Amino acid sequence: MKLKELKELIEGCHPEDLNNDIEAVVITANNEIFSTESIRLDTDSGRIMIAAKNSDHFEINNHNASKEMEFALKMISNKKVELEPAQH
Repeated sequence: MKLKELKELIEGCHPEDLNNDIEAVVITANNEIFSTESIRLDTDSGRIMIAAKNSDHFEINNHNASKEMEFALKMISNKKVELEPAQH
């Protein structure tokens, strides 16, 4: 899946669904299953980073997800400013 396809998928969601929490369900090569809410979209590399709750990376992943969101919101804010008509 490409990042733009994920964006289209999210934009096509029913408005009620946009408030749902996202949970990752991972099935390993050994058919072990775990789920977690520690999900981060690394937009630079196009990777989805998932950390199990009991892993060393759980808190780091959540922190980095917050940073990704801050960056995304800043980019959205900048685009809105660019689109605003010049005031005279």
